[in-house]
Amino acid sequence: MKTLRILTTIMIAFTLVFTSCERDDDFTQDNPDIPDDTVIVDDSDDTGNLDQFFGAAATRSFFGQVVDENNNGISGALVHVGTQMVATDTNGIFSVQNVSVNEQFAYLRVTAFGYVTSGRALRPTDGVNRVKVMLLSADVTATVTSGVPETVQLGNGTSVALPGDYIDENGNPYTGSVDVILDFLDPASEDLDAVMPGMLYAEDVAGDEVYLETFGMISVELRDASGNELNIDPNSPAELRFPLDPALQGVAPATIPLWSFDDELGYWIEDGEATLQGNEYVGMVSHFSFWNCDAPFPVVDFCTTVLDDNGNPLANTTVTITSPNTPYPRSGVTDQNGQVCGKVPSGLTMTIEVVDLCGNPIFSDVIGPFAGATTYGPISVNPGSSTSQQVIGNFNDCSNSPITDGYVVLDYGGNIFYEPVTAGFFDINLISCPASNVFTLEAIDITNQQSSGVINYAFTPPTTSLGTITSCNAVSEYIEWEIEGVQHFLTSPINTFDNGNNFSVNASNGNDFFYMSSSDTTVGTYTWGNGIQAPPGSFEMEMYEVLSQADIDYNAPINITFQLNAFGAVGDYIDITFTGTYSDNSAVVQPVSGSLHVIRD
Repeated sequence: MKTLRILTTIMIAFTLVFTSCERDDDFTQDNPDIPDDTVIVDDSDDTGNLDQFFGAAATRSFFGQVVDENNNGISGALVHVGTQMVATDTNGIFSVQNVSVNEQFAYLRVTAFGYVTSGRALRPTDGVNRVKVMLLSADVTATVTSGVPETVQLGNGTSVALPGDYIDENGNPYTGSVDVILDFLDPASEDLDAVMPGMLYAEDVAGDEVYLETFGMISVELRDASGNELNIDPNSPAELRFPLDPALQGVAPATIPLWSFDDELGYWIEDGEATLQGNEYVGMVSHFSFWNCDAPFPVVDFCTTVLDDNGNPLANTTVTITSPNTPYPRSGVTDQNGQVCGKVPSGLTMTIEVVDLCGNPIFSDVIGPFAGATTYGPISVNPGSSTSQQVIGNFNDCSNSPITDGYVVLDYGGNIFYEPVTAGFFDINLISCPASNVFTLEAIDITNQQSSGVINYAFTPPTTSLGTITSCNAVSEYIEWEIEGVQHFLTSPINTFDNGNNFSVNASNGNDFFYMSSSDTTVGTYTWGNGIQAPPGSFEMEMYEVLSQADIDYNAPINITFQLNAFGAVGDYIDITFTGTYSDNSAVVQPVSGSLHVIRD
């Protein structure tokens, strides 16, 4: 059995069901006149034989990213779900809130100019469903000519034998040159869950729902010189050859059903069969789309919830399920409630695992067989040598009002987390590795097309509070703090001074004034020393002048922790967060917190 693959790129939700790929022939122009937050009503009403299994209508929310084959975000991709369509922003991010889908099935269809249409199907949870879609570029593999039988082949042995008879999108005979776009999707690829459309969920010849185990997928698109859709004449079928992974040689059946993805319905439909000839499957098809050699199994609905050892939900956590009939696990990523759902084979014993960002399994169990819908768990995990982290903060716009349509991007050692902002607040849960304690975060205001810029932070477990982050393209640096329930916000001019061993920061606007100083410039954690907690005359960091604006009892301890996250070169940023308490003159303990994102002078 091959080693379990850990998704170490963008942790956005996938369904646990094996998903397969289908190519649609609709290339949608990336229209620069469509704002990134545009919502368009889609009046299509396509139903199929499996809609009887989808349950009642339900209101659900989705948040995700559309990327290319190098995991770079695709801007301007159109995501269709339910009756809505939204465009991705410059990071390829999209958000669809409170859209009507079904309790047991939702399909997100994605189109982008220059890419092959794809999408994702899933069983949506009550939380914000995280979705990642990887689009294949529509690069021409070969150009052939009508009337001439030709074979187009990839280096791995994937091939399509074309009879030479073609039709246009209206079904009329076509003559001329034909551009062939051919791809093979390897079931062993770690990107398979992201790149294949729908999920490995299908309608068999009897009209029943089944779960698929893939043995290889091929996508073929045909275009004329102007990019218009073509297809083969259905009376002149083409031959497809699927190379078989050596790891599947022992379990690959002699004959296997062929399945074609229905781009409008969002699932696979059985259509013919392929035979095993040596190390490849060979089958005949009468039209082109994504084609899949798959073994079918009955399915059941499955959900589980992952909690840390304190009972808190773990979002962005990878859950894998492996069935005995394949060496390849399928993965899902938990939502903000720690939940992940999908469809799994019924009647089979499977293995479920939870892994951390370090690649370490932190939970494993043998589950099943299941005869009906199952809720497993909750799963409680002990992070072991890694650490359960919670990162929280507030996100405001230039007017200091909470962001209502935005998200934050957390980069932890190359693992990218995208988290939606709700009413100006965000909450990210993850498991960190012992080797690193630092991360960066950028907050994006979708409505106003503004960003906070990238800010440096360090984890302060169990909860890292980032205070209030502001996005305003006109603001290059700022200081924000809250004291006695009052929020303060200062922007340029902000002054810094340092002599290489210590530094200070100050800014003012009318009666609002901020000053703090530090005894060191080394990144790390510091505490206040005010003659009670530290030897007289010594301090690590302090901001007396800030607290002097409050009703403070200087004879009581000041318990404030400062986190110096970055001390850049001149012209770069000094990043600090602080949180703690002090006592007022009525002996009431008062909270204080804030953050600095300032340019070193």
